[in-house]
Amino acid sequence: MKKAIPVLCFVILSVCAVSGCFGETGTVPSIRETMQTETAAAFSFRNGIRWDMTAEQVRALENVPMTERSSENWSVMVTEDKARVSRFSADLVFMFYQGQLKMITYEFQSDGSALDYQYLLGALCSVYGESGPADGIIIKRMMDQIYPDRYRTEWIREGKMWSTGDGTHIFLYYFSSNAYAILYTCPALTVQNSEAYDINGL
Repeated sequence: MKKAIPVLCFVILSVCAVSGCFGETGTVPSIRETMQTETAAAFSFRNGIRWDMTAEQVRALENVPMTERSSENWSVMVTEDKARVSRFSADLVFMFYQGQLKMITYEFQSDGSALDYQYLLGALCSVYGESGPADGIIIKRMMDQIYPDRYRTEWIREGKMWSTGDGTHIFLYYFSSNAYAILYTCPALTVQNSEAYDINGL
């Protein structure tokens, strides 16, 4: 009888552990569900890059040659070689404000065909869910918070937007007649939905 008690305790603990794994629904959470739960807490870019990292931290994780330019408050690092994104290649741009990472863009060259853009739209939807529209003025204002006057509003078109659990925003859009981008912005940068036009006095 004394020998049976430890065995019985082990069986009970094993059953509790297994039912805890399966939860109330009786199913094991998928890898995708687990990843979504983890990334909801804090967005992580490729190679473990996270918001508010310094340029030195990003260089160490990315480990590729980059060129850098800066002004009083912001600095920009661009990979010297094209980065691989899905089945395409792009310039990878890291943007810092007061020494901390606040924006990341992939910038693609377009041959005039919309097929590549649509492919990336589908790929982003498969990761972040259905997109919402993003007005060109909103995208420009997001960019102007870190890198003023980088874009011309009239060139920004076909904007799409997603949000993650931690408040990171992702945009897909054309920013010139022959180039488009995926833009990631940190939660500290808010989407400004103010009026597109100055209507004072009209």
